[in-house]
Formats: sequence, C-alpha cells, structure tokens
Amino acid sequence: MLNRHTFGIAAFAALLFLSSLASVHLTALPVFEDEGSQLRLIWRIVEAGEWLQPLADGKPLEAWLMAPLIRLGPQPLVMIRALHVLSGMIGAVLTYRLALQVGDRWMALTSGALFAICPFVVYLQRLALSDIFMCTAGIWVLLRVIGLIRSATWANSAWLAIALLLAALCKFPVGFVFLTSMPLALVLLPAAERRALLHQPALTRVAAAHAPAAALAALIAVVAIIRVRHGQPPGFGLADLLGVGLGQYQGITAAIGLPRPNLITELTAQLSWPVAAIGLIGLAASALLQDWRQRWLIATGALPMLTIGLLASFWFSRYLLFTLPPLIIAAASGWQALASRWGPFGQSVKFAALALCVALMGLQSVRLVVEPAAARWSPLDRFQYFEGWGSGYGYAEAAQFILGAPNVPQLIYSLDGHSAYQLRNYLPAAWGARIGPVEYAPDGTGLRDKAARLENLLSRAPVWIIVAEQLLQGCLDSDFGPAGARQLHLRRIAAFDKPGAHTQLAIYEIK
Repeated sequence: MLNRHTFGIAAFAALLFLSSLASVHLTALPVFEDEGSQLRLIWRIVEAGEWLQPLADGKPLEAWLMAPLIRLGPQPLVMIRALHVLSGMIGAVLTYRLALQVGDRWMALTSGALFAICPFVVYLQRLALSDIFMCTAGIWVLLRVIGLIRSATWANSAWLAIALLLAALCKFPVGFVFLTSMPLALVLLPAAERRALLHQPALTRVAAAHAPAAALAALIAVVAIIRVRHGQPPGFGLADLLGVGLGQYQGITAAIGLPRPNLITELTAQLSWPVAAIGLIGLAASALLQDWRQRWLIATGALPMLTIGLLASFWFSRYLLFTLPPLIIAAASGWQALASRWGPFGQSVKFAALALCVALMGLQSVRLVVEPAAARWSPLDRFQYFEGWGSGYGYAEAAQFILGAPNVPQLIYSLDGHSAYQLRNYLPAAWGARIGPVEYAPDGTGLRDKAARLENLLSRAPVWIIVAEQLLQGCLDSDFGPAGARQLHLRRIAAFDKPGAHTQLAIYEIK
C-alpha cells in the first residue's frame, strides 16, 4: 500500500502523462476564426507594440503570455497550442488537489483523470483560446477559497487575491465570476464556521483577498462607462458579453442558419447521454448525501452553467468549460457516497459507471486528437470548426496556391481581422509583412476610416484579397462603405472548399 506522499507523486505523474496526450497531432484541427483573432492580437504586439489592444478584447493574459514565444520557432501556432495543453495538464493536477479537500485520494485521482480525458478539456486545450487558461485559474481559485476558509491567514488571503486576479485577467469580464465563490461558500457553510469568517480578524483577511479583483472590476466599469459616453466601444470584452450574452448579436443564428444553442445538446454532443446521466446521478447524490463542500462545488459550477445555457441569447459550448471541474469532483464524490451505502454491490456499480464514463469520453477524446472530423460535434461547433466561413479549412490549400502561383502581388489583404492571420500560419515567416487585414497600411498604421482604407487599397493595386466567398459583399460594404465597394473591380483567382461544400474560401484580385 502506497503511503500518502508516494501516492501523491504517482498521482501527479499519472495525471500529467494522461493529460499530455492532448499534445499529439496538435494541428489536426486547422486554425479557425477565433484563433486567428487571437493570433492577430499577438502579432500586433510583436510587430506594432500594441500591448494594450488585448485589453479591448478582454483577453490580455492570452496575448501577453504568447507574444514572447511566437518568434521562437518556425511554427508559432504549435508552440501556442502546446502552452494551452500545458495549462490543461496543470488543471488536471489542480483538480486532483481540489478533490482531496472534499474526499479521499482515490476519489481525487478519479476526478483528476476524468478532467484529463473530458472531451471539452481535450479539444479546448488543443486550441489557441483563453478558455482553458480561465478554467485552470478557476480551479486554483476554488482551491484557495477552501484554504482560506480552513485557515484565515494573511498568506492564504494573498494567495486567493492572486488567484482571483489571474482568473480575471484570463478573460474579461467573465473571469470576475469567481468573485462569487467565497460568497457562495459563506451561504452554504455551517453557522459556526460562517460566524468565524465574518468576525475579526478573519473578516479583514477575507475582504483583503477580494479587494484587488473587485477594484479592477470597478476600474474597468468606470473606464467602460467613460468610453461609451465619448462614443467609443466599451472595451474589456464587454461588447462580446453584451452582444453574445444579452442579444445584441441576434443575427448570428440567422446568418449561420442554426437555432440557438441548447444546453443539453451541447453537453451530450461531447459527453454523450450516458455520461451526462451518470454525472447527474452523482451530482444529486452529492447534494443529498455529502456536506456543504460538495454542495458548494455544485453551486459554483451549475449556477454559471445554467445562466449561460438558459439565459444567454447566444453562446458557444466552450463557454461551459470553466464550470465543469467542480461538477466533475462533486459527481465523483456523489458516486463514492452511493457506493459506501450500497455495500459490496455499490462498489461494483460505481466501478461500472466509472468504466462506462472512461470508455465513452476516452473514445471521443481519442477521435478529437486523431481525427477531429470523425468525432461527435454539436451542429454549432461543427459549423464553427469545420463547415462555416470561420473554419480553418481552405487556408493551407490557399497558402500552397500562393506559393506556387506566378506574379503574386506584393500585398495580400483580408477583409476581416482574422483571415490574414489564419493564412499566415501556413506560409513562411517572410510572408508576414505582405499579409494583413485591410484596416492596416503596409507600415502597420491603423486605418479606421473607410475612405482611408479604400484609398490605401487602390493605391497599392494590384492586390489580392482573401475572404470567405459568402461574406464577400458584406465585408466590402463594412470595410469601404457601399459607395466605396462599387469602385472596386474584383476578379476571382481561386476558391477552396470547406467540409460540406457549403462555404468556400476565395482569393480575388483587385486592379
């Protein structure tokens, strides 16, 4: 029988190895629209020194961490995705450590392993998105909350303050949701423990732990209000929150021809119906049979998940990722409680349920790594990653066409903010100076005026532009205005089908 220390080392090693398998075949899914937008922020830091621009999109940590790495190798996307896999590996270990606070070591190891093979985790840690960073930071927040509750020292207060700031910096303003973790715990704590935290000196230390993140949230709110009153976008990711969450982007569902996302559909597409049912049974058992800690974990995961799934007017399944770790731990704890009450038969049922979850989630995760197109996807996810205009398919073929074409113009523009960076990923680094969004002049100067963009484009002709064919006219009108778009004479050079043949990526020449 392994002692506690040896078991912990073995558990860490096993979880790190299991979660590292997500790094296999890291470019199986080509760089899609949102990754292109992330790459744009990173390259603008490197090439134009725009360190504050990621604040506008609400993902500063993502860009600031990646900027120093992007020039270190010939394949920057691989390096960036690899760092996200590393974040997922840390998340698996933190899940194990958090589960140790509410159960025994075998339940903790089970929770960490389920996190490591969870299809949501596997596919999102393989993409250059901020979701896995926020998820991992969120697990650390929950771990530090329990630490502060157990011992309200200044050291634990400082660690929680750092964790809350880190989670917020991963994704404004959504990362501030973790400020609710301690209030939820105070509601669910036994009365004696709650009174101890709400009296001095513990109360001061609890307040101090939340003060930096709360002050940052207040500062962002004030700056956003000032910007809006001066006719500017609010920045800090608030436009996306308002647009996606509160209905200002209602045209998205009509444009892509798909209904509003459904919580059950999005969850079961990755997890499968049996795994979702087993998880719900575990959560119910945990809420009824375990103590406040499991109920607190359920609340920290289920409340934001239900808010996103039921109240947001439009959302993507990746928004759910940060809600899953506490639910995984609570479900595992619930099954442990059931097994202990059912005797030897209960242990057999628990292991059967676990084996089924591992088999179904493991198979899906293997498909995500080896052959993403063969994996299960919800209709919305299949649109954004494969068949839709923002998917990464077609860019590798476009790059090969450009490299083999005679008389390629000096400049190739995209009509949006991401296509140029999706294309650059498949071309030698020397092409970087020749490819960019139409809103930038060749020297990197921003061209925010439609007339300035049109003048720059016409003065540089002939140029090529790359755009999803179905979005061509809308992008031209948005970038140059309807009158400006009519001055452009386009000739299609080539087109490249995306899966499903509903959308094509096209290259046009403007003379």
